Amino acid sequence: MQFTAAFATLALGAVAVQAGHQINFSAPGCDNAIMQVPGHGNYGTGTYDFGEVGGVIASAAKGVQCSQDGVPCSSIEFALNGGVSSADNTLISPHKYTGAMSFTLIGANPGDKGPSATCDNPNCGPDNAFYIDGTDAQSQRQVNDANAGINLSITC
Repeated sequence: MQFTAAFATLALGAVAVQAGHQINFSAPGCDNAIMQVPGHGNYGTGTYDFGEVGGVIASAAKGVQCSQDGVPCSSIEFALNGGVSSADNTLISPHKYTGAMSFTLIGANPGDKGPSATCDNPNCGPDNAFYIDGTDAQSQRQVNDANAGINLSITC
């Protein structure tokens, strides 16, 4: 009995130290918004809390159906983990500009705003969006925070 109680306490303690990451996804003016979270499924707009997630892609459009891979829409890709979290706006083909994309990586401390990027037109440039796979890494933003989160928006 004592062993079971001690094990339960230890298990709860292990869960308490696991990194927590909040995702805030909005898509004002869009009639189609989807966020694929590998291993967790597909989501619409809203606020979500996860442990570590990678390969997440959020997309939105008006009058265009976005696939779970964000095609053919404006998309934001990101990974949130206990080390270095990162995000980028992507217009790598077959993605196409369907609305202004914006994200801000946020830290665990209230008000701790991190790196951000906005792509508000199809030619927003390589500082703000990926256009060619593997060649314009300056558009990627990173934050080193064990509990990093992200605010992301695609406006149609």
